[in-house]
Amino acid sequence: MLARDNPFAVQRVLEIRYRLSGLTWEELLERLAALRFRAALVGPHGHGKTTLLEDLGNRLAAQGFRVRAVTLHEGDRRLDAAGRRAFFHGLAASDVLLLDGAEQLARLAWMEVRARTRAAGGLVITCHRPGLLPTLYECRTTPELLAGIVRDLGEEPPPKDLLARHGGNVRNALREMYDTCADRPALRSLASPQPLPE
Repeated sequence: MLARDNPFAVQRVLEIRYRLSGLTWEELLERLAALRFRAALVGPHGHGKTTLLEDLGNRLAAQGFRVRAVTLHEGDRRLDAAGRRAFFHGLAASDVLLLDGAEQLARLAWMEVRARTRAAGGLVITCHRPGLLPTLYECRTTPELLAGIVRDLGEEPPPKDLLARHGGNVRNALREMYDTCADRPALRSLASPQPLPE
């Protein structure tokens, strides 16, 4: 199977957006407002925090906020120059800052972010464990969630133990599904043309 034809190709998976459980988007935004727009999306790797943060940013932008986003990767102990400009320059009450991967920051770097972003209208982070900011939403995965995503991608339900094998990490479970599909032989047409009689 060609990579572009794989139902679990990255571009197709990225089209699947976060599915809230137990509350509506309106309720989530009300909760964020009650927390003065300073809150955390919490959960382990592969549980949808980044996707939810992106979707939340889009909704805040639609409400008129100016959204600034920075993503930290493993080993990023402080904001780089671009991140510092995005987060600390000319902040106003109309700015909401989104920090993906806040747990990567060293303690002093996190304290600097909190102190220097007070002028912003909000700060929403993702992190693996609660404690840095009040928890807005805890991202959780279930076999039913994974099955729904797989169904939306046009495939049969995954093995029941797939998500458990990956410790609840939907991203890794979908990567396994990608590999499984990639190993399928290409489908050959049953109606292959027959040679013409001589």
